[in-house]
Amino acid sequence: MKKKYVVTMIVVIIFALIALLVIGIFHASSNDAKKFKEEYESLNGQKNANGKEYVSVDIKDDSKIYYATYQEVMNLLDHGTGVIYFGFPECPWCRNMISVLLDAADETSIEKIYYFNALSMRDTKSLKDGVIVTEKEGTKDYYQLVEALSSVLGPYEGLNDDTILRLYFPTVVFVKNGTIVGSHEGTLDSQKDPYVALTIEQKEELKKIYTDFIHEVLGDVCDSKC
Repeated sequence: MKKKYVVTMIVVIIFALIALLVIGIFHASSNDAKKFKEEYESLNGQKNANGKEYVSVDIKDDSKIYYATYQEVMNLLDHGTGVIYFGFPECPWCRNMISVLLDAADETSIEKIYYFNALSMRDTKSLKDGVIVTEKEGTKDYYQLVEALSSVLGPYEGLNDDTILRLYFPTVVFVKNGTIVGSHEGTLDSQKDPYVALTIEQKEELKKIYTDFIHEVLGDVCDSKC
């Protein structure tokens, strides 16, 4: 009888721990969604230093945004599977695409969008009298991130040196089992002014780009027939 009681208690404790873990994960996810919403919507109606008004965004309360650490991003690029969004709230191009990306995520079974703001890590360079000058050095982590993303990043514009790569925002990277299966930088070529919101047609075009790549990540794409 005593042995049966002990086994029962162990089972109860295991289920309780599982329940606490699930609640913890849900709570963390909920907090991330709330934090992201506040972070991006706080700039609605505001203007940047040049007097340009930010495009207003409407972020869902239960978005699939997850604030990833640097190491989590590197682990994904090394051997993981997921979608990584590199951006920051003041970026006008980011504000145009973020709701579209989140809508694309909602239309698929992807569990989360890994969000990483690498702005403060990034270097700043310019070309002066034919010489590349570094005004701000990037962090060690940033250069390691650029190396991990080197297959999909373009050159640092204005330096006339294609060997120097740069992570521009927004960039969305789609990873499956440590292999980058797709990436998308910016919004659309048809958008010339990021302070003018995308049209409905442009949003649909951009959403299709995101959903197609997400399906590649999920592995639920039919190449010819299903």
